[in-house]
Amino acid sequence: MGLVNIDIDLLRTLIVVSDTGNFTRAGERLLRSQSAISLQIKRLEELVGERLVDRDNEMRFTTAGEMVRSYACDILKLNDQLISTLETVSDNRVVKIGTPDDYAQLFLPSVIREYSKINGNIEFQVISDLSINLARMVQDGEIDLALITRTGDMKGINLTTEPLCWVAKYGFEPDNGPIPLALFPEGCEVRRLATSSLNKAGLKWSIVCSSSQLAPISAMISMGNAIGVLPTRAVPKDFVRIGNEFGLPHLPNADLLLKLAPQSDAITQDIGKAIAHGFEAL
Repeated sequence: MGLVNIDIDLLRTLIVVSDTGNFTRAGERLLRSQSAISLQIKRLEELVGERLVDRDNEMRFTTAGEMVRSYACDILKLNDQLISTLETVSDNRVVKIGTPDDYAQLFLPSVIREYSKINGNIEFQVISDLSINLARMVQDGEIDLALITRTGDMKGINLTTEPLCWVAKYGFEPDNGPIPLALFPEGCEVRRLATSSLNKAGLKWSIVCSSSQLAPISAMISMGNAIGVLPTRAVPKDFVRIGNEFGLPHLPNADLLLKLAPQSDAITQDIGKAIAHGFEAL
């Protein structure tokens, strides 16, 4: 066999297949489809000229597969050590985290604080946008990872199921007109859940303020010009939760996901693990 350069991403996939025991669970961990994992293993087998995984025998590794796996562990360890060392001696590594603006205020401060104690050379750049836009940005590699609200069949690591609630300023008094709403723009899953709930209850509503930033929405609610919807744990102290007393319907929960870029490195994966572990403690 001539000199062959093996894509390190293929080796990383092989290790995850070994750890999880099958292509489907490996795909879930790497946020890829089962077929994509299978194609990567096939590509690696073509490069080394040997069958690595016995797919007909409970996904056991062949003798050649065991040897490649052993070398892959060493190669990945050296790769990650090199990257970590370079980042230590160079300028701060920038990690781009995407999140809807309400989740940014609720979850990110503690994540950044705790991870900064471990690695002080990380600069966190926070990008706030709708979940559907953030999911695309992660997939395209524009940002490293994102906390997003599940929309449709969106894939990611399940973090938590977050209860939603209606919020208003203290002393809010509704009039006889349509319910005034201050929500995130069209395309926001929380907005869809809120308006769908109102429609099912046969209630009339109108959007008086729409923004991808929480500040304008909060301002409209604070002035008593509208009500809004927030994660239960994100309700500010100067707002009050409202509901049945104003004839408002119960809101469904929202699933919060963590999505990592397909080519995420060891540092990004470590941050992702820190976020996931943080949610396990909630």
